Amino acid sequence: MPQVRERLKTERGGDVPSVRQVSVFTENRIGAMAALLSVFDSTKVRILALTVVHGFDCAIVRFVLSDTDVATKELIDANYRFTVCDLVAVEVPPGGEGLQLIAKALLAAEIDVHYCYALISSEKIRPSIVVHVDNPSLAAQVLTEARFHLLDEADLRN
Repeated sequence: MPQVRERLKTERGGDVPSVRQVSVFTENRIGAMAALLSVFDSTKVRILALTVVHGFDCAIVRFVLSDTDVATKELIDANYRFTVCDLVAVEVPPGGEGLQLIAKALLAAEIDVHYCYALISSEKIRPSIVVHVDNPSLAAQVLTEARFHLLDEADLRN
């Protein structure tokens, strides 16, 4: 089964591990992505996950970042519009059925998965996904009880 680490409180005071996603609204034009990414050039903020939802005249770029607080300050200073929401970050267990095991655990609890995407792995972060669900607290509780290893923002900063 997946490795479990006990967590008492997250850094932001919650009782379940979570990470924040920053969704940035940008124009759908050539160079917009490069301009957005350059906001973080002078910082130590690392992009750990990224997905783009393409629209007719705009795009939504969803990020998971190594330091959400610093990143949002930089985005404000650069006049970007964005929102922030909680995601559940979970390590994918080794073997070919890891994603299915996560999906089945969430389904058993009748948790609606809106979308998910991969988190960039590193020496300290094993292959993981971030999941946007209708109830992040319940999803974190269910996955923890199913013995999955969840990540929080402290894991992403290290």
